[in-house]
Amino acid sequence: MNELNKELEKLYLSKTDGIFKMYKELNESGYDDFSYPLLLHVWEEEYSKAPVKLMIIGQETNGWGAKLETSDHVISSMQNYKDFNLGRNYNSTFWQWARKINQMMSNPDTNCFVWNNILKFGKDSDKGCPVWQVTEHENKYFNVISDEIAILKPDVCIFLTGPSYDNYIRLKFPDVEFDNFGGYKLINEVAQLKSKNLPVHSYRTYHPGYGGRYPDWYKEVFDIISQAVRKDLKVKD
Repeated sequence: MNELNKELEKLYLSKTDGIFKMYKELNESGYDDFSYPLLLHVWEEEYSKAPVKLMIIGQETNGWGAKLETSDHVISSMQNYKDFNLGRNYNSTFWQWARKINQMMSNPDTNCFVWNNILKFGKDSDKGCPVWQVTEHENKYFNVISDEIAILKPDVCIFLTGPSYDNYIRLKFPDVEFDNFGGYKLINEVAQLKSKNLPVHSYRTYHPGYGGRYPDWYKEVFDIISQAVRKDLKVKD
């Protein structure tokens, strides 16, 4: 296991007691429709060599296996992420755009970027947000995204969450500000996110499920973002 994955594993193991408290409280309240937490794995050699270290942040998983029951399952959950292989066998609109965005940053079409979600716990076997009690407990016991970013140190975070998830972002990054960017007048369309726990190049726009309906407009958003990133980081086209 490489160093970044060791640091991630250490982080997750330090939070397992919290996860078990979360499970206990939710189960006692009658809420059990939630999945494994999304625990990251990084292809470190590819990530470290990428011209732009990119983290793409979605909404939540569309089902993600059973619940984490013992600390041993941290390893299996990270392996689940690795086996998913950044959606290479999952031909959805989200993954088509994720790979396209990665390449627009002048990165190779490899597993050199990181996929994350603003909500670590999705539904057990379906898409969409879990009930709010699950997310409330996640924020109480397993709010780790700032720690993941501190470990991985991405140059860029792109939130493909859409404006309806902005309150979830605020719960993860209490100091976050949503600023206009790139000539877009509507914050709902595109925003630059500013927080002490985010890289300078952090942006939020629509999820590909919506933005992908307007491919020319959507591609232009990422063209403008990638131009700003590559210019600042002095990355050649």
